[in-house]
Amino acid sequence: MIASRDRARFVADMLAWINRRLAPPGLVIEAETPLFAGGLINSMRILEVIAWTERATGRAISDRDISMANFTTVVRIAEVFLVEAVHADR
Repeated sequence: MIASRDRARFVADMLAWINRRLAPPGLVIEAETPLFAGGLINSMRILEVIAWTERATGRAISDRDISMANFTTVVRIAEVFLVEAVHADR
């Protein structure tokens, strides 16, 4: 199981990256901010989010796991892909 500190670190690191790289000026994306609402993340930017997530978890994201439902918020990304990384290591 992923320790809560590991999950918190992943979320903090991803938020720092998203806010630096993808957030429009004047907007701060938080852990529960809907990423697709208002066009924060679009079909091109999601590729950057997927690549960042793969690097952060050390695992490739399969095509079947690439869905809007798995990338709704930073918290959701952590829930889906940190858990899968742990299960894949067993």
